[in-house]
Amino acid sequence: MRKEMTIEALALKKLREIKGLDRKQAAVLLGMSFKSIEKFENGRTILTKIKINEILAGYDFTQNDFELCCQGKFEQVKNRLYPKKILESETRPLRRSYQKIITKEIKTLTVLRKLRGYNQYRAGRVCGYSNCTIGHIENGRFELSPSRIRHIVESYGFDMADFEYHLKSDQFVTDIQDNCITIIKNLNEEKLKIVNALLQSFKK
Repeated sequence: MRKEMTIEALALKKLREIKGLDRKQAAVLLGMSFKSIEKFENGRTILTKIKINEILAGYDFTQNDFELCCQGKFEQVKNRLYPKKILESETRPLRRSYQKIITKEIKTLTVLRKLRGYNQYRAGRVCGYSNCTIGHIENGRFELSPSRIRHIVESYGFDMADFEYHLKSDQFVTDIQDNCITIIKNLNEEKLKIVNALLQSFKK
């Protein structure tokens, strides 16, 4: 018989694959020979409505599943049969290391580091941490215990009174410094001379 692939034959083949069956397994399930499965899937056997319904019943699919496959909507059938599992990572709270929660305590530690003139790598070595640890802390990826805060503060050469002082400040001194530097960089020469004279007076 001349081979003539039909939408129905392709749909039944796809349903078998969705079910996870090879042709031999399908033949056993449907009570057919391997050759019979091969013939109707390759368009060498005329598929009557009765035969299609028998195959659907054997595969445990509905007429609606069959029609969806005829329309090329294979994923819709597959998702009904095997609903997508929600990964544990999609439902559980994010690990602390994947969150960014920058508290005022963390900002205060950053202020103390800058006042000491340390970059993050130098600060990590001073504290006995790995190179990336201070960066992670200042980015809010670590939850800081009181003992860890004390360790960092004292490693920087400050005491907890210094920490509390900056913690309670309305505006961090390093922010003020950054703002002043930004303003100075944008001044013209005449204004710079005035500011320079003013700053020099503070040295006395």
